[in-house]
Amino acid sequence: MGVLNRFTGLLTRRNINIESASINSTPDNKAVVAKFKIQVAKAHEREHLKRVIAKQIDVLSVQWDDCKNDLEFEHAIVK
Repeated sequence: MGVLNRFTGLLTRRNINIESASINSTPDNKAVVAKFKIQVAKAHEREHLKRVIAKQIDVLSVQWDDCKNDLEFEHAIVK
């Protein structure tokens, strides 16, 4: 099962909607950067979600843009 599928499953279980998504590969094609705009009002819920996503296989990093409530994570491409 792919990283994107696991990520959307995590959000579905928490009743969180994706407002927008952008998924692009890095110039060297070794990783994919996925940016999602989601609304999670409470800071402790954002941090919990960040930890859960970071534990996923192939996820390299997870970051929140606190100004815009955007979530960004990077994962390796498995070929």
